[in-house]
Amino acid sequence: MQDFSLVHIGTEVRERKEDFNKIFSLMLDSKYYDALEERNEHHQRKNDDMFSDFTDEEMIYYYVHQRKHIRKDRERKENTKTEYLRILLQFYQYAVESDSFLRQDVEDYIEKTIFKNLRPWHIRNYQTYLSTALLGKSRKPYSPATLDAKMTILKSFMKWLHEMKYIQYPLYKEILSTSLSEQEVPNRDLYYHEVKQLLDYYKDHPINYGLLTMLAMTGLRVQEIAKASWGDVYLDSLSGHYRLRGVGKGGKKFDKLLHPSLYERILSFRERRHVSTALNSSDQGPLFPTKDGGYYQYKNLSNYIVRIIQRTELPFIKERTGRITPHYFRHFYAIYSRQQGADIFLIQKELGHSDRKTTERYLEKVLQREHEIGLLWKEQDF
Repeated sequence: MQDFSLVHIGTEVRERKEDFNKIFSLMLDSKYYDALEERNEHHQRKNDDMFSDFTDEEMIYYYVHQRKHIRKDRERKENTKTEYLRILLQFYQYAVESDSFLRQDVEDYIEKTIFKNLRPWHIRNYQTYLSTALLGKSRKPYSPATLDAKMTILKSFMKWLHEMKYIQYPLYKEILSTSLSEQEVPNRDLYYHEVKQLLDYYKDHPINYGLLTMLAMTGLRVQEIAKASWGDVYLDSLSGHYRLRGVGKGGKKFDKLLHPSLYERILSFRERRHVSTALNSSDQGPLFPTKDGGYYQYKNLSNYIVRIIQRTELPFIKERTGRITPHYFRHFYAIYSRQQGADIFLIQKELGHSDRKTTERYLEKVLQREHEIGLLWKEQDF
């Protein structure tokens, strides 16, 4: 059995010996998982608790990287692991920094662990801290949507720790509901006249014009656009249209129509970047290359899109309370498709939604207008 431990991470966090980004990178590296799995199997063979000698740090690592599917392409994607780690390490760091308090607050304190010393009131205190501390954008508290996302992941982790018998108390039951009211659900709707204003603003800017058109006319996620390859673009002999193949969220394959106007803007983008515009199925370079010719990191691309939208200072953007992100274009795709007569099932399929309810949330206002009872009235009667 391999001798391996991540316990040093706790020491580094406590003593601030390492840059936290380095610790994050280490925890994101999946190469240590097999060693932990081997220890896990060793305990099972001896009929011991699976995680009897695991540390807090190893429990976070194992939870984030645990394999649940025989196929690797169905495991958690790196983007998902990154999000989980950010949230769990934020909680872990808070707990580590509370160590001296826990020693005074808990009877029979257990050494070399934080999680096993946590009690229900500690979880409630953390939730209060997270909801009030100025940790969000512009040095404000987290938005209700962000807080809900963080607590949902933490609750799932705490439930898993209890089910695995790593902690004694069912701490996940102490987490108060953070579900959003109808008024708190962010308005991510984007309409044709708004998208048209953005496109018109950048019609003489091949880079921005191409990126915004791609978002609007495909409904793809920014991650999917960032990792798309030029070699995945092909001319469909059946329809005569250009299309883009790829793999999206959850390992779902997509095959997107590239309208002629969109295809022309993609070519203009590529010409500006001085890369080939000739179709080549063996070309594994990016569909939308950076200045250096490489692939965009999706976070960088997302932030770039946000900035160029804000930079327009169009009236409808000034009226918004929050920033318009690439995700808003998925809402636009759903709304505009419905307005053109598309069935909800087809929209759901195009957006890659597993649950029809997700698509219906995108279309909530449109569907309400379609079923507005006032439209049944005869105006001339009044």
